[in-house]
Amino acid sequence: MSSFSRMLLVYDGTSEAQAALQRCSQLSLALSALVDVVAVVDSESVNASCAGLLTDVAYTHLEEMARNTLSDAVTRLANIGITANGFVKFGRIADVVARHAQTFNPDLIVLGHRSRAGRSRWWSVRPAHVDLAERLCGTTIVTVTLASA
Repeated sequence: MSSFSRMLLVYDGTSEAQAALQRCSQLSLALSALVDVVAVVDSESVNASCAGLLTDVAYTHLEEMARNTLSDAVTRLANIGITANGFVKFGRIADVVARHAQTFNPDLIVLGHRSRAGRSRWWSVRPAHVDLAERLCGTTIVTVTLASA
């Protein structure tokens, strides 16, 4: 068996996450690796963006969307013969993935990333893969981006 036998996919349904799912599936099949898929409900960021007025209904809707997105990813992996475990987690993406990685101990973490241009690079939060690279020494992080249009 390969030294890369466990993979963690961070999935939110965006086009970048779908590209990461595709890359993860290719790697999993090539390496015969186990896959955990994590969908994150980042209610802290959403709550901050709506001035602290996130209602219970909105929170429930976010959780439901994450569960549907996760189900889609696990089903897509199952359709090509990959058994994956799915988890919905709550909190900031980097924190959640780091905690899950401590339990699952993945050799590879695969996640999508949308490159930001211009001023948004300075005003937005640090990308999750940067935080994860600092926190998870010894774990390979595969960051999938889309080609510029």
